[in-house]
Amino acid sequence: MVNRGEDLSVRIEEHFKGGDGEVFIKDLTAGKKPANVRVCNEMVLLKNCSIGYHTHEGDSEIIYILSGEGLYRDGAQESRVRAGDTLICCGGESHSLRNELEQPLKYLAFIVKK
Repeated sequence: MVNRGEDLSVRIEEHFKGGDGEVFIKDLTAGKKPANVRVCNEMVLLKNCSIGYHTHEGDSEIIYILSGEGLYRDGAQESRVRAGDTLICCGGESHSLRNELEQPLKYLAFIVKK
């Protein structure tokens, strides 16, 4: 199966996971993913937008930053992240991501079930 990028739609969600502003989400699988994969998305956060702090139960998430910079909260620790960084949140852990800069923060998000 090949999903052409230009054929994939983008949806906008406000206050994603309780965050600020909007997130632009492109499902890279067009809804046809393996049973153990919950999410395989390209996501974009504009300035002052965020994914709210949330806990992963029964799944884990891997995020790969494609462009831009952000503030990542991993449990109690906050870190600046940028293009080329990989963020990992395993089951039972909590995290959030915020863009405070003018440049959009673009990343890939993969969530897999246990």
